[in-house]
Formats: sequence, structure tokens, C-alpha cells
Amino acid sequence: MKAKFAGIQYLGDSGITQTCKEAVIQLIHGGEKIQDVKILTFEEAYSHTHALLLTLKYDIQIVIKGGFASGYEGEAPKGYAFVLNLLRNYTDSINEYIISKSIFEHISNSSLTVKDLDYINSIKPVRPSRWYDSAYIHKERERNIFSEFPLTIPMALLNPRLIELALDFDKNPDNAIMGAYRKLESVVRERTGLHNESSVKLFAKAFQGDDSILCWENLDSGESKGRASLFTSIFMAYRNNRAHQEPRHNLRDDIREFMLINQLYILESEAALRYT
Repeated sequence: MKAKFAGIQYLGDSGITQTCKEAVIQLIHGGEKIQDVKILTFEEAYSHTHALLLTLKYDIQIVIKGGFASGYEGEAPKGYAFVLNLLRNYTDSINEYIISKSIFEHISNSSLTVKDLDYINSIKPVRPSRWYDSAYIHKERERNIFSEFPLTIPMALLNPRLIELALDFDKNPDNAIMGAYRKLESVVRERTGLHNESSVKLFAKAFQGDDSILCWENLDSGESKGRASLFTSIFMAYRNNRAHQEPRHNLRDDIREFMLINQLYILESEAALRYT
């Protein structure tokens, strides 16, 4: 009787730790909800090789191939510790299961069968749990664990007027940031009629004071002053320096600054004309 293959997705490459690490990172970075982690271990004489069976929302299952290992020093054990320390932030359901060489080969060949999955679901987890020991060996990396995530702009949080600039952000962050500053000035000039003002003076006249042209309705004075000062403060702290310096090429800082400008766009969109 012909074996029935499991309808399951495979990520990463067997024996290549980095691609398996990146697969786990991409799932989490993409917002997938990891509900259960099964560590699938093939035990060899002096080391253990590990794959992962992840259960996501709607009981979708994904296999991360066997790019992880334990029992010796090297990149594969470090990668194993990395993903364990990462995954434990998202689920308490992590267990290890011993599988045969044939099942591990099926994982490597992207050919798990329904029978294989039924077997994995029927066996008992390793007790006492030993994956904690592997995670603890390289626990010093945990405090920097999210530094390996992709540096990308969260598009869902952007004001629509910044989308076009954000799409070209990777090619030229400095151009996108300066374009965002210039566009914001143009928007405020158009709304207020302050066509001869720019930068800090423009925003001070537009937002600051009891007789400002733009205001946020139904806010107390302290909150209104705080919002108004954000415009002048961000321009003084970031825009003016950027306008007179060579690009620094620090993507982390560039994304943070772009998101600060994004917040100004959101505040501007919520402001109303004081007098109509």
C-alpha cells in the first residue's frame, strides 16, 4: 500500500543551522502564533540532531528541518539554544520527542507521512525535560535575541501619506526621511496658510499657544502643549542635524526616526482648525 504523505510545510535546510534559525525568526516576525513546539530528536552516538514541529493557529503545522544539534560545541548547538530561548517567549508548550533515523530522513527529504505524524503524536515526551540545559548553555545570548530580527518598517502602523516613501526606504533611508520631513511641512503650510514659515517656527505658530491655528479638541492644556512640543522638539533634535550632516547609514536609527515622524503625521491628522 502506498504511503500517504502528510500535507505539511517544510522550512529551512537539513544540516544548515542559519536557514533553520531564519525560518523560525520569519514566522515570529510575520506575526504567526506558535501554540506548540515539538522538538524531534534523532540520537546518535555522541550528539543529538534536532528538527522542530511547530503548531500554529488553526492547527497548521510546519516542520523546521534538522539544522540544530546538541552535545558538542559549534554553530548547530548555538542555533538550537537560540531558537529555544526565542520560542520560550511565545509558548509554554515545548517538549522533546525521540524519533527514528527513518523518520528523521523523511523530514530531511520533505516526505513525512501521515503514519509518521500519527507516531509522533502517540509517543511520550522526554522526561525529565533536557532541552532547558541546551537553552541554558548559551543563555547569555538571550538578552540580544531579538537583534537578529529583520530591520523593517511596520507598514500597518504607518500614516497612509508615508506609504510611498516607506516603499523605497531600503534603497535610500535618508532620502525617505528627509522627504517625510518636507512633506509634513508642506501639509501644515497648506492647512494653516503659513506659507513663509518653515521648520520649528512653522510648527510653533501652527500648534503652540492658546490661539494656535491648529489644535486638538477635548484635550486638557497640558496634553495639548505636550503634543505641540513634539513637532518642534523632533525637528530640532533630528531633522536639523540630518539636513546638515552626511547620511549616517544606521538602519536601526533611521527606522526609529521614521516612526517618530510617522507619529507627527498621525497627530497632525487628528488636529482641527481652531477657527473656521
